[in-house]
Order: sequence, then structure tokens, then C-alpha cells
Amino acid sequence: MALIGGGFTPNKLFDNPELSDVAIVLDNDEGGATSTETKTFHGHRVILATMSDYFRSMLYGSFVEATKKEIRLPGVPYSAFVKVMQFVYYGWTRMEGGTLAEAVEHYTLVRMLLLDSKMNSSFEQMMLRQINTVEAWKKDLVTIFALAFEWDMPSLKKACISKISETANEFLENSSFLKLPLGAVQMMLDTSPIYCTRAELRQTIQAWIDHHNGEIAAGTADELIQKVSKLKKFCYNFKHFSLYPKKDQDKPEEPEQPLAECSKPMEALQAYSYKSKMKILKCFTLKGIKICLKANPQLGPQHGRIKSELELCLNISSTISPVFSEYKYSNSKQRNLTVRYDLTQQEQQSVTIFVPEIKCCKDAQVIFSFSWQGSGVQPLLHKYGPARSNKKLKADSSYVTHIIYRNEDEYDSDGRCQSCPGLYESDQYSSSSFFESSDEEMEPDRSSENASNED
Repeated sequence: MALIGGGFTPNKLFDNPELSDVAIVLDNDEGGATSTETKTFHGHRVILATMSDYFRSMLYGSFVEATKKEIRLPGVPYSAFVKVMQFVYYGWTRMEGGTLAEAVEHYTLVRMLLLDSKMNSSFEQMMLRQINTVEAWKKDLVTIFALAFEWDMPSLKKACISKISETANEFLENSSFLKLPLGAVQMMLDTSPIYCTRAELRQTIQAWIDHHNGEIAAGTADELIQKVSKLKKFCYNFKHFSLYPKKDQDKPEEPEQPLAECSKPMEALQAYSYKSKMKILKCFTLKGIKICLKANPQLGPQHGRIKSELELCLNISSTISPVFSEYKYSNSKQRNLTVRYDLTQQEQQSVTIFVPEIKCCKDAQVIFSFSWQGSGVQPLLHKYGPARSNKKLKADSSYVTHIIYRNEDEYDSDGRCQSCPGLYESDQYSSSSFFESSDEEMEPDRSSENASNED
């Protein structure tokens, strides 16, 4: 039987004052200062009550609103309410594109209206898309991790802890960490690997315990500390290699043009960018680096010694140009991170930066580019001379003091991994046989171990 006239469609009812039997009066958060303080959504009792137990109790229960045709919801913004009503009437609503604060406002209203059982899954999927694509949301992962526990979103919990663990040394410094619920802290300690040192993790967990003093049992606090104590000095399985002996790290190269002190306003100071090049001698996978900061002499001996934070953009590119091929093999990664530094009590500070894994194959030229973003006091990066002799890489000078890396599973006799772009060229001269990776070709970073006695 054919449907005549198109049948019923919800848009004939949505916010339609002519067919409405209840008016919901809300705070007007749209328009300018001259707009009215309230704005009305024209709804339908049976639809609202069918979808929301909140409205069912209000409109069909013993409350006074059951006999009224106009209901005031103070403190509820009109724009958020309309988005929720789109879901009520149409079964969908567009939630992407806003800020985290707007999302929290939205879902807080969803929970107030007792719609979370119906909207939980779709809202969780929206949150997952946002933390994967929106840079501002990525910086609020600790806050979102806490919300995932409050809102009971298991997939969001897993996604957050996975991303947080990859750069845990940065997130541990975030003040939002202290607001995490106990379940989130326990989940983090059960995650492996987590990219930070045991000392960094223990300091943060102790600060969390102190912040929640009286809220958690003493036995629970002891259990958290014991979990940290069982971890290795580095809570991840990657290797460290220092490009310079410890004694040389205290003696950086002098800048080509010494910077004199000046009294310019902060926004007028020179913006600094830095670039380092390395030649790869044997294939490995890069996971992170260390750099060293020092006070900016442009601000004078006192003002340059400050405690602050600033955005840093790091770009890493790895390029191979094989002799027997017209193609270049190129790979690049970029990270934007917040660097927190404290030069009030020390002249320099080491900063560890973890990055998405990037293959660095033999004969590749790897370029590290650093640039500060936004306004603020820009500390300087130490520059060092030639890297010490090793079988992994060569650098005439570098702002990178350490690499954090993983060896490949197998190498051929020329130091190439099985997926190396240059492997075909080496086969022009000899047949390649692969053997298991050995760690003897590089001296481990003993200085970082000795420097971690505070643990």
C-alpha cells in the first residue's frame, strides 16, 4: 500500500508554537545585549514525557507544572536545550565543532533531563572524534579522562589513557591531574608502558594523595605508592642514548652572535627558531628526544630566570634519496606541546619530548625543527658541538642532547632493517642476510641513570 501525502514528519512539530501544548522558557544566550533575557521553546507534552523521565514526572506527575502551559527552567541556556531537543524529536543532533566547555554544558543538561541512557553512546562517539582531531581538546585529555569516569564512558576512558600514557611526563605536570577520581589514577598505574620516569610518577601520585587527604583510606594510598615503587626507573621499554658526555652537556657552544641584555617589552623580543640535522648510520625507530633550555639573556640576569610555560612546535622529518632511484623516501611528524620550565633556581633545564614513532633508516637525513608559539618569555635552547662517536648517527652540532629509540628486530650486515628503503641499493653489491638486533653498538645513557638518584 502506497503512502499518500508523505505521512507524519517531526519537523512539523519541532518548536512549532501553533501546535505546541507546553512552552519551555529558557535563558537566552543568543543575540546581543539588547536581546530579551529569556527565550521560549515550544514543545509537546507527550513527546517530552515519552523521551525524558524528567519531563514525565514534571508534566504528568504531582508537580505544579503538570497544570501549567508555561514552564520556566532557570539556568538552562536556550542553545544547549535546542540541541538536546533535536535528539528528542529527530533522533540526532550535531555536537561537533564546539569547545569542551560547551560539550560539558550540553551533557550536563542531558543528564539533568535524564536522557543520558539514550544519548550516552552517541555523545561518547562525538567525544572520541574530538580528541582525535581537535588540538585544543587534546590538551584537555586529563579533564576529559575524569569526565569519562563521571559519565561512565568506557571507550572514552581507554582512548584517553592510551593518549595520556604516550606523553605522560607532560600530563603529570597538569594541575587537572589532582582532580582525577581514584578509579582513573588506578587505571593509569595499571597501564603499561607509560612514558615518564618512576620519580616523576611517584611525585605526582604523592601530590594526588595529599590533595585527597581524608577522602581515601590509608591502605589505598599505600597501595598506590607500592604500585609505583614496583615500576622500573623508566616506565617504558625504549632505550636512551646521550649524544654528549655529561661533562660536555654543561659546556654548550657559544651563540654565533652573543645576545646583549635589553629592556624591550616582552612582545617585542626576538622570536627564536632552531634546527638540527643528523645523518643516520644504522636503522632505528625514534620515540623521543631531550633538549636543554637556558634563561634568555635578553631579559637580563633577573627577569630571564623565571618559572613559566610556553607552546613549542617540534617538526621531525626523515628523508632518504637513494642513488639508484629518482624517488625520495620521506617521513615526518609534528608535535605541539606545552613546555613548563623553571629557571629560578637553576641555569638550565632538561626537557623530554615524546613523539609518535618515526622510522629513521640508514643514510637518512633527519631534521629537527623547533619554534616557540604565542607570546611569553622564550627560553633559549643549548646548542652543542659534534656528537660523540657511535654507530647509530652522526651530527656536527645539535640542539638534541639525547635520543629515545627502539632498535629494529633484525638487521642485515650493513645495518639496515628489513623495511629500509635503501635495502635494494645495498643488494646491488652483496646479498643481505639478516641477524637479530644487538644493543652493543651503542653506549647506553648512564648519565640519566646517575642523575635519577632522587628516586
